[in-house]
Amino acid sequence: MNRYAVECNDISKQFGHFYALRKVTLNIEAGDIIGVLGHNGAGKSTFLKIIGTHLSPSSGTVKILGKDVKKERIEVRRNIGFLGHTSFMYDELTVEENLHFYGRMFSLNEDAREKKIDEVLELVDLDRCRHVEIKKLSHGLKKRSDLARIFLHSPTVLILDEPFSGLDEAAVKLLVEALKSQSGSTILLSSHTFELVKNVCTRIFVFREGEIMSDTKGS
Repeated sequence: MNRYAVECNDISKQFGHFYALRKVTLNIEAGDIIGVLGHNGAGKSTFLKIIGTHLSPSSGTVKILGKDVKKERIEVRRNIGFLGHTSFMYDELTVEENLHFYGRMFSLNEDAREKKIDEVLELVDLDRCRHVEIKKLSHGLKKRSDLARIFLHSPTVLILDEPFSGLDEAAVKLLVEALKSQSGSTILLSSHTFELVKNVCTRIFVFREGEIMSDTKGS
């Protein structure tokens, strides 16, 4: 088993003449909870999207669990749960229908799918909304449904871009507890709230102008 869940070697991302990331090199150990901080435009989202295989680096290499994200993208994605700024849930479907859809995508058989759906809905306290269409949910409940989606296939690496944004205190507490319950998973999350990140994360990266300016231990 690889010691490192994530390995980045000199990754850069260029949009035209603008560099969103500049030669970022780092290793993240399996089981770490990583906080990614920085102002808007610092490179946080670009970094997480590259780790999550939603963007390709302009240069450099990324490995997830020892697998190159360019050469083994499909296999890598089976081991990743990604929560971005935009929901991946279908508005016209209920919470449960969405989870069945994604469960089939990840090849969960019917019995395993039913059991896992029950588990993740309980984890994010959303069982009462399982038969409600996504479009009828509040922002906070939609985010909970997306969290249920990323937990569904028990990914080894969880990537969450601004997961606390727009959540009330109770929802933030629920999310923190849900993340802490993912024993053995490697988690990367970005936030503007240093106190939250400090109390949840074992290691914190601060980005500025596409580079890591500091790398410190968390709680």
